[in-house]
Amino acid sequence: MSPEQDERLRNELSLLEAMYPAQVGYVEKGSEVKYSSDAGYFQLRLPDGYLVNELPEVISAGRARTDLRGQLKQHVQACSTGEEIIDSVIAAFNELAESCAQTSDQSELANGKSSSAKSGDLGKATIVVWLHHLLNTNKRKQALSLPLSEVSGLTKPGYPGVLIYSGPAKAVHEHVGELKQLDWAAFQVRLESDDEWTFTHGSGVKEVESMKDLVAEVGEKRELFMEAMRMK
Repeated sequence: MSPEQDERLRNELSLLEAMYPAQVGYVEKGSEVKYSSDAGYFQLRLPDGYLVNELPEVISAGRARTDLRGQLKQHVQACSTGEEIIDSVIAAFNELAESCAQTSDQSELANGKSSSAKSGDLGKATIVVWLHHLLNTNKRKQALSLPLSEVSGLTKPGYPGVLIYSGPAKAVHEHVGELKQLDWAAFQVRLESDDEWTFTHGSGVKEVESMKDLVAEVGEKRELFMEAMRMK
């Protein structure tokens, strides 16, 4: 790589390591990027022409015993050369892994191995979502728009963006599902539980300015929230 390519790559890797602590690793010998999380794992090989005219090569990708290499390769091949795309690859992989998990859950439901509460039709739920960023005014409005008055939560714009929704399970899952369909740089469900959280501000969805405000708002759930946000 040229000195300019090398500097760009190091800046990209530094940002990724800050965004995904303990999940992204770079092996200089072989120019390989490794990513692993609860969702799954993948490994990329960066050719000499990466950031100029070549795209990364997907060496491996999977979740549990499901091979996701082919689908991840399709995403990489659709990317533009000459640009930093590893963040995009991570986001695409997490979506593939989540889709794979949902398919598995649906299969279990069909075989009678999951409870009705798992489907989100009964009971309560809380979902915490991490976003690469939340800046667009329309997205901020949609994030604050409630499917039902019984749903409460919090949103934080900026870098990163955070969404928290709690209330009737079906309504919470449907709202998060609708938001996920929007065009996001990264949309990760960091925490999903079957209990309802209470917030300092009371009912409804409130937009706050900082992570500190979020921690204060979730009250007794702050340890769980901070762990989900990998702040601990």
